[in-house]
Amino acid sequence: MSISPRQFDQLTEMGISLWQSRPLCSENKTEQSHYLLQDQQSLTNLSKQRFFKDILLSMDVTIGEINVLNDHLDVGLFNWYFRAGALEDSTEESAPLIYCTNNKLVSPSIDLISQSASLKKQLWHTISNHLLS
Repeated sequence: MSISPRQFDQLTEMGISLWQSRPLCSENKTEQSHYLLQDQQSLTNLSKQRFFKDILLSMDVTIGEINVLNDHLDVGLFNWYFRAGALEDSTEESAPLIYCTNNKLVSPSIDLISQSASLKKQLWHTISNHLLS
């Protein structure tokens, strides 16, 4: 439902707050540019990695159930974004490298995770606490 600016002013004066849609700001555009682009070839490459297949198996998801979108993988109940350059600008004390909010899993690439025991642990902890519960 849309209202006129006059109606909005009157409702605001009466103390009634309203939600307004706002155009996407440039901050969202820059955040999106930090994600690795995904295509069918990247999913094919991921499907050849044992570690990725093990993750999907633990979530009871098959490769055929994954949809490839521009900057993420749609895994059904959540979207998986892979951050570019996640390790060089993060420290132990800063925000976690792997996190999940609003069914959006954000992590470094599978290649980086598979080389680090601590990242594997953090990924499994995030998946089990936020996506499998």
